[in-house]
Amino acid sequence: MYDVFISYRRDGGFEMARLLYDHLKGIGLNPFFDLEKLCSGQFNEKLYREIEDSANFLLVLPPKSLERCKNENDWVRLEIEHAIKEDKNIVPVMMNGFEWPEDLPSSLQKLPYYNAVKMSREYFDASISRLLTMLNGIEFKDGILVKSSSAQDKRTQNKYFAFEDKKEKRRLKIQQNLMREFDLSVYEGVKEHYESLCILDVGSNNGDFVMDRIANCDKLDKLIGLEYDGKSVQAANEKYGLENKIAFYEIDLEDEDFSDKLEEIVEGQNVKKFNVINISMVLLHLKSPYKLLKTLRKFLTDDGTVIVKDIDDGLNLAYPDEQGEFARVVGICRKNDTSGFRESGRQILTVLNRSGYKKVKLEKQCLSTVGMNFEQRSALFDTYFSFVLEDLKIMRDRYPDDKRILADYEWYTKSYDDLEEKFQDDAFFFSLGFMIFTAKKI
Repeated sequence: MYDVFISYRRDGGFEMARLLYDHLKGIGLNPFFDLEKLCSGQFNEKLYREIEDSANFLLVLPPKSLERCKNENDWVRLEIEHAIKEDKNIVPVMMNGFEWPEDLPSSLQKLPYYNAVKMSREYFDASISRLLTMLNGIEFKDGILVKSSSAQDKRTQNKYFAFEDKKEKRRLKIQQNLMREFDLSVYEGVKEHYESLCILDVGSNNGDFVMDRIANCDKLDKLIGLEYDGKSVQAANEKYGLENKIAFYEIDLEDEDFSDKLEEIVEGQNVKKFNVINISMVLLHLKSPYKLLKTLRKFLTDDGTVIVKDIDDGLNLAYPDEQGEFARVVGICRKNDTSGFRESGRQILTVLNRSGYKKVKLEKQCLSTVGMNFEQRSALFDTYFSFVLEDLKIMRDRYPDDKRILADYEWYTKSYDDLEEKFQDDAFFFSLGFMIFTAKKI
């Protein structure tokens, strides 16, 4: 099993590929680097197996390195296609002078949308540091490299919430109330911009959030909510549904026919387009936010606004934390299948731009304990730390033989009350990486 497969083109890419190989090898990783490219005239199909056995796929890109990919039998093209097929964590390594060609083959069209790193000899140390943060299964603790194959370091489709989960419903209610002061000004600003509101709410849950933030006003002309959990949809319609005005629908955002189903819903509600699309804490649970955002843009008016709230645990801060206890909780959250992609927030600006949106603006970043009273601190602790504990219980039941999960669960249950007591200290600072973006269609 390899940590990294290094794909390169001999012309212009060999030296950088070798430099990467030597550095990764030197810090304790197990990279695959095919020297046979230098002397072989035919593609070695054994490379497919090496790609399959690698956690990450580094693609070294010197200038014009993808031009030959027009040829269906090109080595580099074959490697990339197989990495895409195997859903590998692909990291393009862009050397000085490289530009994405406009005429990539259809099989490589998604390549420019992977998170890339710019690499040069002049800034090699800084570039390699960023590269290491993008690799799956790789972590640094106190400057020491730690391999962790169980880390949730890439996007997967994650449907966690269930209406019957009373603890999760309670937590979401607490979170909604706590976040109101943090995000209300964003929704009020959007509301004031329009004379009437035609809203599409993506990930409505039971409808409480969208009704509280923006829809419960005289300006509302139409609200359509989308939610995958059928019982939540039923509850939302029973509580808020109004004929020809407010309706919630059960739908899977990542279904292949999502666009067609949404078109049917829109036509059935006599809606042409929406001037507000709200997407709150949804994208971190999706495998392909780009695909969803690109689809939704078609349903937005030319002067429409999309609001995206998401989270990035890379922005979480805890101080003092001499024993690393709070950092450990954040690390546990990142590894849990049910937690979603916990570095989603940093990708939102990029994916919005790539999906065709304009005037992307970061409206809010990070909810912190500064200025919070006892009740607010309790709510923030409950919002984040209780959900991690509940997720650990799910993971423990799902993977009963996983010693890492069992050890984390045992430690967390013993430490939970002590962590909460430390959290209530006025001298303790905690920041949670919520992020809110707005963007326009044009």
